[in-house]
Amino acid sequence: MKSFQRDHGTLSTLETVLRLHGLFRHRLHPLGLSPLQASMILYLDRRPHCEMFEIASALCISNLSAVETVQRLQRHGWIRKPRVNAKRTLVKLQLTEPGRALAQQVKENIEVTDKLFALADNRTAA
Repeated sequence: MKSFQRDHGTLSTLETVLRLHGLFRHRLHPLGLSPLQASMILYLDRRPHCEMFEIASALCISNLSAVETVQRLQRHGWIRKPRVNAKRTLVKLQLTEPGRALAQQVKENIEVTDKLFALADNRTAA
């Protein structure tokens, strides 16, 4: 693993975040998820039955991005959108059983990423 240091000192916060993002993306690749998709899966794992605008706001994305991401996750069978009112206009997002299993895999990948980052950080400090 590459060091988290530059030749002229430690990495800036932005550089560290970008490296972590790349490492997280790499760890998610075998699961077939982007960081945004993984974030949405994790959000729904913690807050089942939320509405589309809520998840868009929480993840700081546009409603259109949220809709497109939900559609992709729905096509894979990881999310469902049951309608909960008589007019069928209120939709609450929730994970399916395969979606909950995927959330667990994402959590495990985050733990590995955290350990790799800590290891790299310890090497930098040494």
